[in-house]
Amino acid sequence: MRWIQQKKCQLVMPEVKVTNARKRFSQNFLHDKNIINKIINVISPKLKDHILEIGPGHGALTYALLDKINFIEVIEIDRDLAKLMIEDQRSEKILLHQTDALKYNFSSSYKNKKMRLVGNLPYHISTPLIFHIIKYNQYFSDIHLMLQKEVAERVVSQPNSKIYGRLSVAIQARCNVEKFFDIKPNAFYPAPKVMSSIIKLTPKAPLEDQIDIELNQILIAAFNQRRKKITNSLKGLLTIDQIKKANINPENRPENLTVDDFLSLSKARNK
Repeated sequence: MRWIQQKKCQLVMPEVKVTNARKRFSQNFLHDKNIINKIINVISPKLKDHILEIGPGHGALTYALLDKINFIEVIEIDRDLAKLMIEDQRSEKILLHQTDALKYNFSSSYKNKKMRLVGNLPYHISTPLIFHIIKYNQYFSDIHLMLQKEVAERVVSQPNSKIYGRLSVAIQARCNVEKFFDIKPNAFYPAPKVMSSIIKLTPKAPLEDQIDIELNQILIAAFNQRRKKITNSLKGLLTIDQIKKANINPENRPENLTVDDFLSLSKARNK
């Protein structure tokens, strides 16, 4: 596949050899060059950036990135797609890991310089994959993800919203989050039945190990019973006195608490 650069961030994609999308991998291949340009502008890659891409597919974003950077690492689970990328004339600029991103140890790609992660995440595993990725936050300077719009909105949602939940708090406790724009189904082949969105995660300072553990336990308990008051949903984890000492109203429901409130509860349980 060869990309021809006409103007700054204006890319033309010629005819390429492609493979059929596989449902078991939730494959939807990005092909809209205008959307590709917008994503490149959001990422704003620099020549010496160390970028790791999840799910390159036919390489629409991969080769656009390679017009801006010297080298890229990619993780591709599909053997046929990996073979196409290896056979491409730009393969010398690509380090390909033919494996499942859910099982990948991202620290193995770290080379004394923080990486930038880019990914078009399969819709059916996007939530567990995000949780897997943020375990390696310390190795990333930023993370740009293409997600199902519904998932993206949950990631960036705020308290007192019906979609604010465990995913929202877990990610926002560990990253600053930003949603950029939505993408219509016709930008992909085959077209998915839902809208997609581009979001950016910027890792925060890592949580202390024990606080990290406590936060996960509290979030699971709280949002499994999101309509109950936290005195009930967190019974067995925190006493009313501990909740009050964390400066939180015990009458509140989980969806009313901020990210900082949940961190305060985690610290209260750790005392």
